[in-house]
Amino acid sequence: MTKKTLTLFLLIFGVTNLFAQKKETYLYAEKDTSKLYLDVYVPQVQNEQHACLFYVFGGGFIGGKRDDDNQVGMIKKHYTDKGYVVIAIDYRLGMRGQSNYSALLAVKKFQAAIYMASEDLISALDFTLKNLLDTKEYKINPKNILVLGSSAGAVTALQTDYSICNGYLNSSILPSDFHLAGVISYAGAIFSTHGMPKYKNHTPAPTLLCHGTEDHLVNYKKTQLANLGFFGSDAIAKQFKKNSYNYRIRRYSGLGHQVAAICYNEFDLIDQFISEQVFSDKTLIQIDETYFNAGIEPKWMNLHVRDLKKAGQ
Repeated sequence: MTKKTLTLFLLIFGVTNLFAQKKETYLYAEKDTSKLYLDVYVPQVQNEQHACLFYVFGGGFIGGKRDDDNQVGMIKKHYTDKGYVVIAIDYRLGMRGQSNYSALLAVKKFQAAIYMASEDLISALDFTLKNLLDTKEYKINPKNILVLGSSAGAVTALQTDYSICNGYLNSSILPSDFHLAGVISYAGAIFSTHGMPKYKNHTPAPTLLCHGTEDHLVNYKKTQLANLGFFGSDAIAKQFKKNSYNYRIRRYSGLGHQVAAICYNEFDLIDQFISEQVFSDKTLIQIDETYFNAGIEPKWMNLHVRDLKKAGQ
């Protein structure tokens, strides 16, 4: 290698590393013989809020992983570029390897899977508050922690905020005044044994709800028997509206569970929600909008809002 070539190589290598995304990995809990890790993606320059975005992957509580670039890749890149510390977590997959059961036992298994995932997210939040708020390379403001999830990840995000606000699951390990700054849910729902979800101890975080109206995998509306129910975005939005909570719902008329993947192509909406409803002085914003399919058959990972038409336009 000539001196000139070596210099060029070092220049390119140095520039590449200068802009490389730094990742730190921590073991945050051990449960049921499972070692649970989280990855911290460090921005080059933090935003003024010293904000942290937790990302919870989807996969039906059967599969998925915290470092799957198909899910977390675009999100970590977009938000570290915007100055967020991004944290992607493991959680126990409570439905993995499950066989066919009776309807009652299937419900119990599904409930247990949701609770396990939410407890793990709460443990990851606790680990972060105790260990990662102030390091040599970044600072996290505990008042500016958001959670984004799709499908099972969205269920986990909504269930976790619901649990924190009501003192459910293992949320008592968190400081009594801790609350999430925002929740972003793509095709999520809340499992409740107390009827319609209510928030007793804290007001819920400002919440962005995105859901297909024909989603039969994760309820868009609700399935309820007495006090037991699975409450989707439509039911949650009604509760938020009734109680004057801060929320935005985007309904995708005629679409099903493929809406869970649109978060990877809809950063403008998420950024607007965070700017106007999370990091804003306005105390109450409630937005309800509907998009419908304009005749294009959307593919799972290639669904764009540009292919849809907004109601009323």
